[in-house]
Amino acid sequence: MESIDYSVILGIDAKHLEQLRLTFPTWVKHKPSLLEHPLVIFCDFSVEFRDILKVVSEHPKVDICRWPPDGVEYPVGTSKWNDPQRYKMLAGFVHVPPKMVTTQYWLKLDTDTVAMGMDDWIDIRWFKENPAIIAQPWGYTKPPDQILKLDKWIKDANRDWSFINPPLDLKPNPGSDSVSHKRIISWCSFFNTLFSKMCSDDAQTYSGIGLLPVPSQDGYHFYMATRAGYVVRRENMKARRWSHCGSMRSIKNAVEESMNG
Repeated sequence: MESIDYSVILGIDAKHLEQLRLTFPTWVKHKPSLLEHPLVIFCDFSVEFRDILKVVSEHPKVDICRWPPDGVEYPVGTSKWNDPQRYKMLAGFVHVPPKMVTTQYWLKLDTDTVAMGMDDWIDIRWFKENPAIIAQPWGYTKPPDQILKLDKWIKDANRDWSFINPPLDLKPNPGSDSVSHKRIISWCSFFNTLFSKMCSDDAQTYSGIGLLPVPSQDGYHFYMATRAGYVVRRENMKARRWSHCGSMRSIKNAVEESMNG
């Protein structure tokens, strides 16, 4: 069994709590070693601590905090990528872990992720080079101008001195809704806690308390790791018996298969 020092991080609002009611029993059944690691949860005011604790009652060590800080407002956009609720919850994964996590790594699990089996799913070799990120491979970024915005943000902040790699300068094809490149997606992902502190500090310094330069947690973390020259490992989490679902219907179907299998 793996012996990696990590905590599990969840972001919860009303929608994600309903997902967690369904998926958490699959984690307990098929990945019970998760219960041996601290569970840190941040939540907004749409849910009560007691309701969350009922859902995760089988976990022996849970720490919950409110997010975001008082006075933080998230801009309203015209697409789902700029939805203020989405932005708020993703920002929590950048700013909360460095303040709440005391382990070397933290594991981000999305609440629409179902455990299908294989408790010994973590390969200790993933951590050999002290990577900044270990996550599922992904092949594009949406919206298509996100990377260019991060390039500009770093330039405007005069932050280039600390990076060993140049701007990514990823330009989408005309009319495309995405830009293709080798990156990660974070529904089941490990982050180095010291690395994430750098990311949180920079976002707070150059964007503001509780804010991000772009409304994307994994896009921002991936960008910072790449520019800094840190190791980013892409590992197939589906092959480790995790299933990531895109709707309540698919969650329910996967949970039924998981619990009855």
